Amino acid sequence: MAESIPFAVSSNLIHRLASADFLEFGQEYDVKKELEELKKTIESINDVLLDADHRQEQVRVRNWISDFKEVLHAADDFLDDLAIEFRRGKLGAAEGKEINRVLRSISSSNQLPLYNEMPGKIKEIRESFNGVVKEMKDLNLYPRSIVVTQTDSGWRETCSFVLETDIIGRDDSKMEIISLLRQPHENHKVSVIAIVGIGGLGKTALAQLVYNQQELQEFFEMQMWVCVSDVFDVKTILKKILESITGDQVEDKLSLGNLQRKLHEKISGKKYLLVLDDIWNERHDKWAELRKYLMCGAQGSKILATTRSENVAKSMTTSTSYPLKGLTDEASWSLLKNIAFEDDSEGVNQNLESMGKEIAKKCKGVPLAVKTLGGLLRGQKEEREWENVSRGDFWKLCEEQDSIMPILKLSYHNLSPEMRQCFAYCSLYPKDSRISKNKLIKSWMAQGYLKCSTEKQHMEDVGNQFVKMFLMDSFFQDAESNDYGEIILFKMHDLIHDLAMLVSGNDCCYLDSKAEKVEGRPMHVSLESEEAIHLLKSLDPSRLRTLILPYDLKEEEYLSVIAKFKYLRVLRMSSFPFYRLFDSIGKFKHLRYLDITDDYNLSGMPVGLGKLCWLQFLSIFVVGDSQETKYGTLNELKDLNLRGKLKIRDLDRVRDVALESHDVNLKEKKFLRSLTLDWSYEKIIGNSLQLLENLEPHHNLKQLTVHGYPGMRFSDWLSLLTNIVHISLSDLCNCGCLPPLERLPYLKSLKIDCCFELEYISLYEDGFAVTFFPSLDSLKLFDCPKLRGWRRRGDDISDSHNLSSSLSFPRLSQLQLYLCPQLTCMPTFPNVKDLRWRYSSAEALIGTLNTTRTALTCSAESSSSAAPLSMLRELGISADPMNLPKGWMQNLTSLESLEIERCDSETLEEFETGFKNDTNCLPSLRKISIYECERLKALPDWICNLSSLQHIRIYDCPNLALLPDGMRGLTDLKIFEVIYCSLLLKECQTKTVSRQIAHIPQIILRGD
Repeated sequence: MAESIPFAVSSNLIHRLASADFLEFGQEYDVKKELEELKKTIESINDVLLDADHRQEQVRVRNWISDFKEVLHAADDFLDDLAIEFRRGKLGAAEGKEINRVLRSISSSNQLPLYNEMPGKIKEIRESFNGVVKEMKDLNLYPRSIVVTQTDSGWRETCSFVLETDIIGRDDSKMEIISLLRQPHENHKVSVIAIVGIGGLGKTALAQLVYNQQELQEFFEMQMWVCVSDVFDVKTILKKILESITGDQVEDKLSLGNLQRKLHEKISGKKYLLVLDDIWNERHDKWAELRKYLMCGAQGSKILATTRSENVAKSMTTSTSYPLKGLTDEASWSLLKNIAFEDDSEGVNQNLESMGKEIAKKCKGVPLAVKTLGGLLRGQKEEREWENVSRGDFWKLCEEQDSIMPILKLSYHNLSPEMRQCFAYCSLYPKDSRISKNKLIKSWMAQGYLKCSTEKQHMEDVGNQFVKMFLMDSFFQDAESNDYGEIILFKMHDLIHDLAMLVSGNDCCYLDSKAEKVEGRPMHVSLESEEAIHLLKSLDPSRLRTLILPYDLKEEEYLSVIAKFKYLRVLRMSSFPFYRLFDSIGKFKHLRYLDITDDYNLSGMPVGLGKLCWLQFLSIFVVGDSQETKYGTLNELKDLNLRGKLKIRDLDRVRDVALESHDVNLKEKKFLRSLTLDWSYEKIIGNSLQLLENLEPHHNLKQLTVHGYPGMRFSDWLSLLTNIVHISLSDLCNCGCLPPLERLPYLKSLKIDCCFELEYISLYEDGFAVTFFPSLDSLKLFDCPKLRGWRRRGDDISDSHNLSSSLSFPRLSQLQLYLCPQLTCMPTFPNVKDLRWRYSSAEALIGTLNTTRTALTCSAESSSSAAPLSMLRELGISADPMNLPKGWMQNLTSLESLEIERCDSETLEEFETGFKNDTNCLPSLRKISIYECERLKALPDWICNLSSLQHIRIYDCPNLALLPDGMRGLTDLKIFEVIYCSLLLKECQTKTVSRQIAHIPQIILRGD
């Protein structure tokens, strides 16, 4: 088996030895010369690692790599020990304490050496490296370089997502499979269709394309997706099906009988679509056992399976086997061209096109091979580069092995050395798992895999750049983004995962429930379930750097084993075992990333947590009862240079604010990006404002969430967060006023929820030279019954009303109001695209409707003459339309979706006043939804004038029984949904109503 090359660890050690801290340490303890010589030795070895990686077919080279890793990691741990002690000494000096210059003796237990022994230990390490250098020369290993194409720094994360989901040449297959899924099957209540094809052909991608089609989502009552992969375990598959339905994690300890009963409750009598992706099982008895639990679905339910083997399809007694063919040569070239040339595919010269078509043809229709080579050739305009690929030796290996793995290896060898080690680390994840981008980058950072090229660059930036490149080159795929276009999750193709396992060797180990032993001496271990926990005892404590424990670990007998893993850089576990490791927390002094996956069993944090001076990432800090000595106070955070995301919970437990929170020091944590402050349960005002003052974060913070703060006013530091992007304030039960926020230059989203005493959001008193909320895109105000709006301190209500009406949100795109009945001092929002107005004062909406854009002040676009709300695309409303001015809808020319919710009306005819004299003033409207209007008896006639309407959805209107006579005139109407409307569902079965809707292609009727 190949050995993983420690490119990044070696580079990081060289970088550390050259750092200011180590130079200072060397000067302090008179070992500067020894450390410099050690650095040079490691540099000489580091230079030949690429050559060693390319020559791994030689046993002697593999053995040399293994020997080098042993020496390297021992040196890394030793130097880390020195750095930890030196940092602790400096922190002690900063507090006025005497520096302990007597360093303890080193031994097998890895205590720090005495001062006079330290040069000898460094010499011993150097001699170990010298032995590696001697063998390196005997093997004739030599330096070689690699040219890595970097991505454009301006590339947007969403682009890779588009490339990965842009499936070319599968339209016919998609339609054929959809037709098979919609086809009735008289002989089977639940029938099976299998997509069969070789690895990398795009079976999963095609299944995803089909799964997400709107017509199937409406055809089936329920859809589930499960990746089965290598191990066909019935209990595990049932558990995953349940998780796919509910979206919640299911306990591993549930019996098969309990799982079967829960599944029966969910799918019994319902027409479902279940995708079983990547099946390898060929035993019919195992499939038959699973199948019996799935037969309770309604007639017409379908199971869509993907597999590489026709024998698997036969064992499943499939109704239809769909052999997936490769892409045509033309489609392969189109895909290759799109990836290799991106937006510049039109200007491809004839020679490159000729070679490109030849390369695409050699890929034999396998999309993964095409994508991989496309990524390899991206940005390459030299014909020589294309010719090297076209005539490469790897094509012969592909023929011999009947596999595209040689192509994937070629792409791997084109990665930078640091990226290779980052990629190998991904083998820790199980196949088909959704990988969290942020957690992966944190793990890379914790291992020292990421290195900044400039002082201004952050390691997170490097990690994000690596992820982008992996996505663009198809090492990662199926990216998922958040509401702001930032990638948060992705997957690896099965074959790419196989490649990661191949190049990681025995250094990374994923142990599932079927694992019986640990191969080699791994450095990074992930356990899938408690069934593999016994294997912890076979791990080498001196080597382990990553330990990811199962969520439901309860076996206390293994906690003493975990406590021995003192060289861990990454530790991920649930709160139960963490709580029981409190007494051992000081042993994990090398830890960089502590990920506590839940906080259910935590009543506090351990004393001594603050001594983990290298800790960079801490997912949660739970405040304990200070009267119990086993819990550390908030001051444990003082010397931790935390990064990323931090949640502090149970702040109501702080009894002595001055004593317990004076040294939290969040204000100095300049790399902290997200902070959550949670007061949880007790709403005692006490000294809460001072506590909030002590929790002031650094102005670099990007995201702030505050929940349950009991103070009567908020701290003014909120106005000083000049880099903040997202603010969420909820359950501030006593707070009557918030500080000014309108000058925060990067604030994109503001959410204020359940602030029952809040009356105003303050404005600066010195005028409005700066643009009002220059970046705010989303504003959500929920359940603030006393909120009047924005005002300057000291203004009366009339002044506030006049001032706020003269202000405008220049970039606000989404506005949601719920239960804000007194909101009257509201700036206008003419550019909003998504508006939800529920149980709130109509006055603020009227204010925007009555303005003209040329009258607006404080807007960067005030010269525009567009009508207010003319950009609105989605509107949800529960207000009484009679409170709005006549013709209020006439500006809504861009409106595509209208939702009417919980209106107290029998006919909704009141909405007709919004049209003025033009009943077709909504030319863009495509969908109208009516929800929970209990008194509604008939749909209004004005709906029939909405000629562009394509979709009507009516939900939970129990008294609705009549449709308007003009329904047949809605010729563009494609979908008519009636859900939980008992009277109308009955009427739809009658001849009269059925004739009214007979022209609509898709009719969806669902009852209780």
